[in-house]
Amino acid sequence: MRESSLEAAILALLGEGKDLEALLLALKPRFPRLSRARLFGLLVRMRRQGLVVYREGRFLRAEEAHHP
Repeated sequence: MRESSLEAAILALLGEGKDLEALLLALKPRFPRLSRARLFGLLVRMRRQGLVVYREGRFLRAEEAHHP
């Protein structure tokens, strides 16, 4: 599984914000071997990089969080 394509797919899905389960369900068809733990770890790393924020139980792209 390619990290860059997975990150791009995550960012594309986060326009309106999604919780972990919704993200996993949306990504599973394209990345069938993706586990919940791996997705969560990737989201944490992306959060540390400033790409993603976690607010009210949902993950959002950082730029979406600043401009609702």
